[in-house]
Amino acid sequence: MIGSKRPPIPQTNLLQALAEFRFQLRSFLQFSEQVARKQHLQPRQHQLLLQIAGISEGRSATINYLAERLGLRQNSVVELANRLVAEGLVRRNEDSCDRRRVILSVTRKGMRVLDALSASHARELDEYGPQLIRTLERIKSMRSKKVQVPATGRPQTARKPAGPRSRSKG
Repeated sequence: MIGSKRPPIPQTNLLQALAEFRFQLRSFLQFSEQVARKQHLQPRQHQLLLQIAGISEGRSATINYLAERLGLRQNSVVELANRLVAEGLVRRNEDSCDRRRVILSVTRKGMRVLDALSASHARELDEYGPQLIRTLERIKSMRSKKVQVPATGRPQTARKPAGPRSRSKG
């Protein structure tokens, strides 16, 4: 088309940095999944154990809370909890304030498994951590240059808002 504008060329450096960051996250998650399986746990079971053990002081590890933390439906968390209870890694306790609610806690056996997993994750983060930080800093640096990548994938340089437009009647 004559007179049509070409879309801006994507800022490859930002896209490359975002792709690298996504790759690094996925690599760490794959490591985490493999290590969990070596401990005879499904990755989501490991995540549930970690959320129960790492709950903030003053919070209760209820099914609703854990479903929110894991981004799962309540019935999925119940199934995961059932398996962990059957393995002796988690116990169910009745909430003393509301007997309809169940509070989950990690057993000693569960803590031993979680300690082993956490140690291997901490060692792996010694390697992945600096890489992730460098990539995040690279992304932040590029973002500070006021280049925005909207959902279309085409970057747009930040512009000043246009003033009010007047409509001509005609």
